[in-house]
Amino acid sequence: ISCWLQATDIMDKDLKALRNGRWDRAFSEQASDDTTSEAVNRKATIVIEHLIQASDVAHTMQHWHVYRKWNERLFFEMYKAYVEGRAEKN
Repeated sequence: ISCWLQATDIMDKDLKALRNGRWDRAFSEQASDDTTSEAVNRKATIVIEHLIQASDVAHTMQHWHVYRKWNERLFFEMYKAYVEGRAEKN
């Protein structure tokens, strides 16, 4: 689950480098012939990470009322985490 959470962190250059490295490993010329379940799972995981990344950025291209609705939900989710002691910043 942690890789799914990290997939949405677009500001962390280290995570971006790790994600791009996983993509390169999964889809390199050497990996293209590998059909083991481990290789297939690696490819599926990194594709999902990139899809999550794209959707996290693309949500800002929605209609204004949809954008506001989801950002309001995010605000309350983050505020609740702060109140419950699960987040350091308010």
